[in-house]
Amino acid sequence: MNFNQVIKYPILTEKTENLRSAKNLYTFAVDVRSNKVEIRQAIEFIFDVKVLDVRVVNYDKKAASLGRSKGFKPAVKKAYVQLDEKSKIILYQEEAEAAKKQAKLAEKEAKKAQSSEMSEAEKKAAKKIAKAAEAKTKKVENKPKSETKVKEVKETKVVSEKKEEPKKASEPAKKTATSKAKTNSSETPKKQAVKKPATKKETK
Repeated sequence: MNFNQVIKYPILTEKTENLRSAKNLYTFAVDVRSNKVEIRQAIEFIFDVKVLDVRVVNYDKKAASLGRSKGFKPAVKKAYVQLDEKSKIILYQEEAEAAKKQAKLAEKEAKKAQSSEMSEAEKKAAKKIAKAAEAKTKKVENKPKSETKVKEVKETKVVSEKKEEPKKASEPAKKTATSKAKTNSSETPKKQAVKKPATKKETK
C-alpha cells in the first residue's frame, strides 16, 4: 500500500491534545486495510520522525440519521503513535512559526559561537605576532650595540696605531742618530791615530 494512502488525517480533540503534550502520543485516522508495520513506515517516511510504538483501535460503522433518512457512519481505524522524546510532529501553523523562530535563534547562537571561537583564535594569533615583533625589535636593538662596540674598538685601535706611529718614526731617527754617533766615534780614533806623531820608542 502507498504511504500517502495509509495516513488519512490527524485526530485533533481535547483528549488527543492532552496525550500529545503529556506523553508525546499522536492520534491518526488510518486506512482500515493498513497494519502496524505500514503505519510505522508511513509516519517515519512522511514526518521524518522516530516511532517507538504503534497501537491500533478499530471502530465499526455506526447507525446515523439525517432527518427522515437513516444510514450508517463509516468504520474508522485509529492509530496511537508513540514518538521518541526528541521527535515532534508539527500540526498547527503557530507551532511551525515557533519552530522557525527557534531555528533562527539556534543559527544566530551558532554564528556567535563561531565568531567567538574565531575571535579567540585571532587573539592568540595576534599575541604570537606581537611576541615575534618584540623579538625582532630586541634583535634589532641588540645589533647596533654590538656594532657600536666594534666601531669603538676599531676607533681605539686606530687611535692607538696613530699614537704609536710617531714613536716608531722617532725610534728609527734615534737609531740613525746613534749609528752616526757610533760611526763618528769609530772614525775619530782612527783619525787621531793617524794624526799622532811618531814617538821615539816607536822609531827605535
